[in-house]
Amino acid sequence: MSDFDSIFVFIIAAFFVGIYIFNEARPKGSSLISSILKPIKRFFK
Repeated sequence: MSDFDSIFVFIIAAFFVGIYIFNEARPKGSSLISSILKPIKRFFK
């Protein structure tokens, strides 16, 4: 089973990277990252 661990990690990472690219590559952009960073930026003002 440990022979396939790197394959599983690669597939899971590729899935999340694909979701990130799909969300960020839209013509108007995504509000996901900005909505996450907004409270953090407000905290450090």
